Amino acid sequence: MSIQLPTATRKTDPETSAMAEAAVNESGQRQTHVRIVARAVQQHPGLVARELVEHTGLDYHETMRRLNDARRAGLVKQGAERKHNGRWCKTWEAA
Repeated sequence: MSIQLPTATRKTDPETSAMAEAAVNESGQRQTHVRIVARAVQQHPGLVARELVEHTGLDYHETMRRLNDARRAGLVKQGAERKHNGRWCKTWEAA
């Protein structure tokens, strides 16, 4: 199943950002990682991004990027806020 993902780069981003986006899209890595984070959210709803990292095998920044892609694709949504390590964070839920 193909996931329709919006463009991640903006017109004001450097050309290298568009090149990097094209590379992860063409390789299929972006869609694969979106599926990984969406599955982690489905299996572990109510976690914050830093907690989901443990279930994705991806680093924090990649997890956040793909959570936002999954949100825009309608696969996940942000849930309630709760404290994690002394900071207020949004939780993630399946859409």
